[in-house]
Amino acid sequence: MSLNKKQQKTQAIITAACYYFLQYGYNGATTDLIQKKAGVSKATLYNHFPTKESLFASVVSTQCKHFIEQARTIGLPDANFSESLSRIGEAYLTLLLARENLALFRAVVAEAPRFPGLAKTFYDAGPASILPVIAEAINRALQKHELADNGCEPLRLATDFITVLRGTSQMYCLLHPDFIPDQSRIAEWVSEAVDILLNQVSLP
Repeated sequence: MSLNKKQQKTQAIITAACYYFLQYGYNGATTDLIQKKAGVSKATLYNHFPTKESLFASVVSTQCKHFIEQARTIGLPDANFSESLSRIGEAYLTLLLARENLALFRAVVAEAPRFPGLAKTFYDAGPASILPVIAEAINRALQKHELADNGCEPLRLATDFITVLRGTSQMYCLLHPDFIPDQSRIAEWVSEAVDILLNQVSLP
């Protein structure tokens, strides 16, 4: 469905704002820069977004929505548990460590005290978006007796897996902005996380 003129201008402003907020952070992105890149007047910018805060909130919400949409395309593979978990982990980590998502993380964390609601929105779009898929993979494996039932809930195990998966990989990439992990490096990080989870639930 085509956008009307107002919607086109809104989209142009959000796209321009996204570029500057993710490139330079909240303080470094000025409304003058955003307005010029969007190709609109200042009056039009403020008519759509009365404050810089409201524009930042819209950018974060839009990016979170995109992340969730992409995360939801990560399905549950028809394979054994270890292979399924590896495929899910690699797809999720590839998405998580994309440059634009790392930039969004930096921007949101830096402004979390000013925008606590946005920080929660960002969290819900991150780990929370993939946890149900991993929990379902664990639940299926338990039902098939591929894993030992040690009393841990699948969601708890999924949370542990995501925590380990994000830990080293995301921190390393955040602190080395010029580093772009290739698929082999991502596979190594995922393999480490899978091994740690399997140590908890492998059959004797």
